[in-house]
Amino acid sequence: MQETYTIIFVILLGGCMGSFASMLIYRLPNNDRQITIWEPQSFCPACKVTLSIWQMIPFVSFLALKGKCGSCNVKINISYLLNEAAVAAMLLFLVISLGLSSVLTWVIFLLVLILYVQAMMDLETLLLSQPLSMALVISGLVLNIGFEIFTIPLDAFLGLIFGYGLLFAVNLLHKMIRETDGIGAGDFLLLGGIGSIFGASSIGPILLLGSSITLLVFVLNRKVGNTQLPLGFGLGLGAIVYSIFFIALNLA
Repeated sequence: MQETYTIIFVILLGGCMGSFASMLIYRLPNNDRQITIWEPQSFCPACKVTLSIWQMIPFVSFLALKGKCGSCNVKINISYLLNEAAVAAMLLFLVISLGLSSVLTWVIFLLVLILYVQAMMDLETLLLSQPLSMALVISGLVLNIGFEIFTIPLDAFLGLIFGYGLLFAVNLLHKMIRETDGIGAGDFLLLGGIGSIFGASSIGPILLLGSSITLLVFVLNRKVGNTQLPLGFGLGLGAIVYSIFFIALNLA
């Protein structure tokens, strides 16, 4: 019975963090100076009416409202529910693998949450948050230099340099040939941050997986006339998948 309560708690907590992720995805790239990550309180994007407390309960509110705003009856973007479910699933996996009371569970969860926010933000807006990428860089170096959680300190530094430098070099070559940027500078720092966490040896697999995901999105989007390449989306999801295998093989 206690295990059931623990699972319910973890799912609800994960859903709340997924809702928080949705807020960051919407607000971080927003140019409206009146909208920050701190204020105003959560509101309907369509009618701007402030949500009540029960309307912010993950999963329950979406289902109770039948996927529509309680004030203006406009459909709520399904991405809000998907974000809650995805983040809850990631937290549940970590708790089952490493334990609810393990500090490592929450450290990895925060890193994965940042990667998820970056990925979804890039998918929707083609923008990445530099502060979040810097948080990955600093976290990776601190965790590996101080505790060697994912790799040794030297490998963390090499991962940062190699991750950033590889995309920088590819973009420089593209610019020399086509006279225009081929990769956004935000992608350099994101892959550098990922490299600082998992080390230089992770760059190849994550870049391969990330490029494959990005190419798949490109093919699907092209059918509806969208030719944008959200590389950050692929890199973020690729790093999350890599972390799952890393945990399963090394920590669980």
